[in-house]
Amino acid sequence: MLRLQRYVPVQLNLFGMHVCGGRKDQMSRGNSSRRIVKIPDAYLEVLDLGNMLFPALYQLENGLRLVIQNYITTCYGSNWWDVSLKKNLPDIWIYSYQQQKRHAAMPWIGASSRVQVLPIHLVTLGHLEEIIKKYRSDCIPQLFPTIEFFLGHMEVVKRVRNLYTHMFPCITKSDCILAKREIRTLASHINTRI
Repeated sequence: MLRLQRYVPVQLNLFGMHVCGGRKDQMSRGNSSRRIVKIPDAYLEVLDLGNMLFPALYQLENGLRLVIQNYITTCYGSNWWDVSLKKNLPDIWIYSYQQQKRHAAMPWIGASSRVQVLPIHLVTLGHLEEIIKKYRSDCIPQLFPTIEFFLGHMEVVKRVRNLYTHMFPCITKSDCILAKREIRTLASHINTRI
């Protein structure tokens, strides 16, 4: 008899579907992800925190992209990225262009046709912040009450996001809760424009 039934999917997270043989010695203490690399348990304790934080970060970054794209398009036209941004923030334009070339070199990665990929999808959260700062006369108070309001909340989000995305093993639950609170505050403004 085949023993295939012992392998069941246990979690879908950033890394895709993980499979567990159901044995407790394969699992870290209290963590639902299967150990792939033999790193100490203390490093694995952070995995569930990342799973708690990722959905909020994903929604914030993409919501911010959409609101910037839509709003700046109404101000400068549909070619604002190649005309206005290229002139005003050339480093961000170059970064996006380089990401487009990398994407073209491996088109099977991120090949979903779920949404149209725009240049703004290829930049970082820090770049999005720089765009708001550069276009502040257009974006403030239309998108956020003041530039200080936006930057203050973004600073907390970026710090925790960077702990998470750079695999810092000492991120805490309170860090994630704080970041999610800041994300909700920013989202309340973004949601009025999407």
